[in-house]
Amino acid sequence: MATMCMGLTALASAMVSFPNKSGTGSGRPTPLGWTCCPTNPRSTNFGAASLTRRWTPASTTPVEAPSRSIDMEMQCPSVPREQVEVVRSLNGWVADNMLPLLLPVESSWQPHDFLPFSAAASGATTEDEALFAFTDGVAKLRAGATGVPDDVLVCLVGNMVTEEALPSYQSMGNRTEGIADDTGASSLPWAQWMRGWTAEENRHGDLLNRYLYLSGRVDMRQIETTIHHLLRNGMEMLVPKSPYHSVIYGAFQERATFISHVHTAKLAGQHGDQALAKICGVIAADEKRHEAGYTRVCAKLFEVDPNGMVRALAYVMRGKVTMPGLLMSDGRDCTETLFERFSAVAQRAGVYTAKDYGDLVEHFLRRWRVADLAGLSGDGRHAQEYVCRLPPKIRRMEELAHQRAARSKRRPASFSWIFDSYVMVG
Repeated sequence: MATMCMGLTALASAMVSFPNKSGTGSGRPTPLGWTCCPTNPRSTNFGAASLTRRWTPASTTPVEAPSRSIDMEMQCPSVPREQVEVVRSLNGWVADNMLPLLLPVESSWQPHDFLPFSAAASGATTEDEALFAFTDGVAKLRAGATGVPDDVLVCLVGNMVTEEALPSYQSMGNRTEGIADDTGASSLPWAQWMRGWTAEENRHGDLLNRYLYLSGRVDMRQIETTIHHLLRNGMEMLVPKSPYHSVIYGAFQERATFISHVHTAKLAGQHGDQALAKICGVIAADEKRHEAGYTRVCAKLFEVDPNGMVRALAYVMRGKVTMPGLLMSDGRDCTETLFERFSAVAQRAGVYTAKDYGDLVEHFLRRWRVADLAGLSGDGRHAQEYVCRLPPKIRRMEELAHQRAARSKRRPASFSWIFDSYVMVG
């Protein structure tokens, strides 16, 4: 689960926020999303009195891990029991409609399929021949990587770092009520999906990590330090135990990651690195299948509990869909966080843009037929009106952002990932 699914550098630059019908709110725009601090928490669906303390801006100093308190954790918003029961009742549906999207291990690709063989392959009879084949493969990989621009490389590293924080995402999934794998080896379909999804996603970080290591283009120690920080810092969601919020977030995140990898594959191919283009393409195909799973279950939940789902969708959109890599750090963050710089580069390089975010929101509103929902309660209708009015507002924000970008000067941003070299942003 790598990058993106939120309102980006350009939108953040416009400094415009969506209205919040449930009360005024404060938030800090980040390039790939917003960190939201509702000031009227009792007006939310969950009465989350602790959100103003839990959902705070990412630190601009290189701290090891965000501080937590027992008080904050105890005040985590509760989840309506009816949501949990609805999701549990779908175990049979998950078995029929989501589990088939996971590929059999025997027919699945593995990272080694796209990298030089490190041991004797078929036809290599001696150690010298195997070593020659390996070094020749590495030389060809490096030759292709030489043409990849630094900005694309930064986006690739940022995506890889986010993929490598998979343990945090599985932990988050296993805190979700009604979906969690309670035993660690449960036979329930929801648990099987979570483990199968994790197993497939695990290959993404492995493959990108090895490619970057062999490319010789990046400072692997700094990248590994960033991964270490991100795993220690973790990730936060507005209502981390809510199954409705989790599947909505999953659908947005998987589609955004698919878009990001597709764009990276295209850019890699344009610059002559066909190996990287193929790598990003095969990862994108996985993300597309995973998106299908979360999109399908959201559509089903909109059928079963339209009121609960449309309210959850509005809540997620008000809080903004934040990046799982929001808390990344290389230990050198200063005025801007590493995440802010990375996402600004992604916007400028065209890997994930404000337009992509707007397209994504429109896609899901159409796919889930949110405008056509009928028989809603008063709160449900208010939520429906809110989310259906978002696309034109996002487009206006996008226009303002482009205008602001046209007036602003380009500036250099340094990245330890590429030996403190600079890329232009803005």
